[in-house]
Amino acid sequence: MNALTSLPLPSLTQGMDQLKEIPESRGKNNDTRLREASNEFEAIFIQQMLKTMRKTSLESDFIKKSEGEKIFRSMLDEQYAILSARSGRLGLGEMIFQQLKSNLKK
Repeated sequence: MNALTSLPLPSLTQGMDQLKEIPESRGKNNDTRLREASNEFEAIFIQQMLKTMRKTSLESDFIKKSEGEKIFRSMLDEQYAILSARSGRLGLGEMIFQQLKSNLKK
């Protein structure tokens, strides 16, 4: 069982409040933190897309893949996703940022 699912809701919200006080986010304004979160979401989206693409590719079962190779591919996909999100070429992070920024002002 996941550790988060076993905690009552007030404990989870208290834990989230503590995350807001992380030292590395203290000197940043809301726009910077929102842009970072948007880019991280884009990276997660790209990673899931790559993972799904790998599952649907036609590969032979003649040579079995080792656990090490599976972990390596997963880590490689994660790095590809981070680099792709940082480049901004997909544009998803910027769209999320603009949408959430407009909601912040309301």
